[in-house]
Amino acid sequence: MTTSLTKYEAARTALAEAHRVDEVKDIRDKAEAMAAYARQAKDNDLIQYATEIKVRAERRCGELLRVTAATGERSTGGKPSKDATVSTLADMGLTRDESSRYQQLAAMPAEHFETAVATAKATAGEVTTAFMLREARRHAPQKKMTQADRQRLADLEAAQARGASMLSTYARLLLQALRAQSKFTEQERELLAEVAGAMHDKGLST
Repeated sequence: MTTSLTKYEAARTALAEAHRVDEVKDIRDKAEAMAAYARQAKDNDLIQYATEIKVRAERRCGELLRVTAATGERSTGGKPSKDATVSTLADMGLTRDESSRYQQLAAMPAEHFETAVATAKATAGEVTTAFMLREARRHAPQKKMTQADRQRLADLEAAQARGASMLSTYARLLLQALRAQSKFTEQERELLAEVAGAMHDKGLST
């Protein structure tokens, strides 16, 4: 118990002092390995500490990703930057899906994040990224509906009235949008990475 607490406090301090994505990613990866060991050892205290540090590191990583994009230190385009001082996600050892998930965690208000961590530990005995992402999405601010959004909603309702499934209708709309655009924003790329990740989880992609 004492050893676990010491490691937890040391990791929290290291996270607070880390200012590079690779430093935070290293802490995150070590916490994940520690959590795997704790499960094998059935050390419930260590499981809680390690999984909490893992998620906190992911949130910190998301914060740094947002900062590096805003300052121009990280490329948000689809191609590697010609500027050697500008990093890409690949340079940082991250995928677009990881970038999206970590930045969703970073977008959570501090109070909401801490409440979610405490809830996860009390109800499940560990803090998982999946649980925290559900909490992040559940409390995310609702985007104001635009005229284009209302038109898409009308198209969906009309398709459903004809007997088309919502999934097939959304898929067709997504294909149309992909074929119509040649460039994508960072947010669009992150959302598309989520779609690709969900398809992979369902065994729909190779």
